[in-house]
Amino acid sequence: MDFRQFPEEAAMRARERMLSGALEAAARGPDGRGTAGPAGSPAPAAPAAPGAAAPGAPCPRIREAVLASWRRCRLHAVDADRLHVPHVEQHIDWDSRFLSAAAPVLDRVEQLLTDCTAGVVLADSAARVLSRRGGDAAVVRLMDRVHLLPGFSYAEEAVGTNGIGTALTERRLSTVFGAEHFAEPLRRAACAGIPVRNPLTGRQEGVVNLTCLRQDASPLMAAVVRQAAADIEERLLDRYSGKERAALDAFLAAGRRTSGPVLLVTPTLRTANTEAVRLLEPQDLCQAGALAADLLAAPAGSRRQRVDVSLRLASGADVRVRCTLVGPPDRPIGCVVGMTTAEGQEVPTPADRTSGTRTGPQPPPAPLPAQLPGLAGRSPSWRSASRDVASACRQRLPTRVVGEAGVGKLALVRAAHHWVRPRKRLHVLDLTAHHDTTDLLSRTEEALRDEDGTVVLQHLEVADRELMSRLETLLTGARRNRGTGPWVVGLYTAPGQGPVPAVAPTGDEPPALDSAVFPCTVAVAPLRYRPEDIRDLVPALLARHGRGGTVSCTPAAMQVLTRCDWPGNVRHLSRVLQQAARGRRQADLQPHDLAPECHSSCRRTLTPWEAAERDAIVRALHDAAGNRDAAARQLGISRATIYRKIRLYGVTVAPARAR
Repeated sequence: MDFRQFPEEAAMRARERMLSGALEAAARGPDGRGTAGPAGSPAPAAPAAPGAAAPGAPCPRIREAVLASWRRCRLHAVDADRLHVPHVEQHIDWDSRFLSAAAPVLDRVEQLLTDCTAGVVLADSAARVLSRRGGDAAVVRLMDRVHLLPGFSYAEEAVGTNGIGTALTERRLSTVFGAEHFAEPLRRAACAGIPVRNPLTGRQEGVVNLTCLRQDASPLMAAVVRQAAADIEERLLDRYSGKERAALDAFLAAGRRTSGPVLLVTPTLRTANTEAVRLLEPQDLCQAGALAADLLAAPAGSRRQRVDVSLRLASGADVRVRCTLVGPPDRPIGCVVGMTTAEGQEVPTPADRTSGTRTGPQPPPAPLPAQLPGLAGRSPSWRSASRDVASACRQRLPTRVVGEAGVGKLALVRAAHHWVRPRKRLHVLDLTAHHDTTDLLSRTEEALRDEDGTVVLQHLEVADRELMSRLETLLTGARRNRGTGPWVVGLYTAPGQGPVPAVAPTGDEPPALDSAVFPCTVAVAPLRYRPEDIRDLVPALLARHGRGGTVSCTPAAMQVLTRCDWPGNVRHLSRVLQQAARGRRQADLQPHDLAPECHSSCRRTLTPWEAAERDAIVRALHDAAGNRDAAARQLGISRATIYRKIRLYGVTVAPARAR
């Protein structure tokens, strides 16, 4: 693509028509079928909408990859006029193998770009920026303005079309120039990004991106990022230990011997081949990984080299799973898991599995919803947890749901219960409310008699080993046959510091994490790791607390809410909104209506005195419309003191016009 001859005005007109719907109608044609070719050839004009091109104007020539990205942005409801870049620094592994392997390559590229205006950016597989190097003053100012900084996410579903998120979504080189960006604030930039793949597993580790001003773009940008990605991939290969390479070699060899699903589990690595990802649901992958982890954690004296077990998939099909240790049984370095049907054939495709293996006509199961009714949230981790819980509920598979306090574990189970088995009873037993073990076991046994109901054991973290042993006996008796009996769920509240583990740890673990009791685990990420869900949660929570009124949140207040860490998760957000909406029936919440803690991002727990000091500073800044000097005079402190306190407490009240 020749950047110097890029039709900027044509792309701007196409973007306006895309936002108005005229470009989509023109691309479909009068008969509803697409008329644009692979290269984005002109299509018949459609009636213009307000702000779009005039009637009869030809459809601009826009690349098909850009049009596809624009369509995805519209599906994700990306704001085309404003830029909302989520901050996810706390969830980034700054000591990752990928970042350390890429550092020398970034140093070399930065030296190469010394006399150029472009800057190089490295992001991980979730489009979170890890490093930014080089660039002249104008480019640095632009990247600062659009938050292209370490710790911010440039995922396509959040930011729109860009060289980082779009390259990861398309899984190939992506060049985005000027008006091809979906979000208006990015129009001044041009970028080229390419994914970096793990040479052994084939998975995307991240992306290398070059960014410059649109007038300085060059076709050589693509060549630079290609070479940088190849160099990082080579260094990634060198960083694998001998044991990891041996385990990966065994995994690749097993994949060559069969066309079915194959998984690899090691103490530091988990991966699956393409067939496993295509044929198996996430719940199936979790079960197979747990079997391999149990084999690796078995005592050395009783550990076998190979174990064959039967497993029922989410589709209802029975498969035979073979777990084979890699290395000697006394010192294994990993476990390879392969799957075949009970007859020794390959696992059937999803199309074959819809009819099932049961006798008689069976209707195909309803597809899992992208979002369970009654839940709010659009983040991939929340939707994945929703699908996993719904799948476990449909299979009646005993499930433990792990997450911090207030993340919505019970709401997730309740929504799955009402979707899978409406009008059936939901039994919730809180272990903290029953101090008498005999009474708790009696109530549990009574609830387990409800064959079509759901039994929820809340706060499993307080159970001791004796209680869990007796509960295990009850649960085993309640599910004599597969797919029968009530659906049993255990809710485990994890500590509030650090990420929630995806699987139960091995070794001397709490009894509530015993895989014999709950073979399926679903982890719910904290709200601070999924800030995109806040835009869906706020209207739902305000409708609950507004008492029939129309209390809403202004964009400025919403920006403040999305920047908060929310240590109490959804419950914390609900409390703040309830306080802000108290006494209001019709109002638009402004930033100054929110609690002072929303305007602070301090990473440590404040003492009561420090919290009071922070609240006073926030209120003074709001009264002074963000003017720090006026706020200091109001508080009777010096200008240097208020600046130091703002940095100490992470106060983020932006200057604004006086209210």
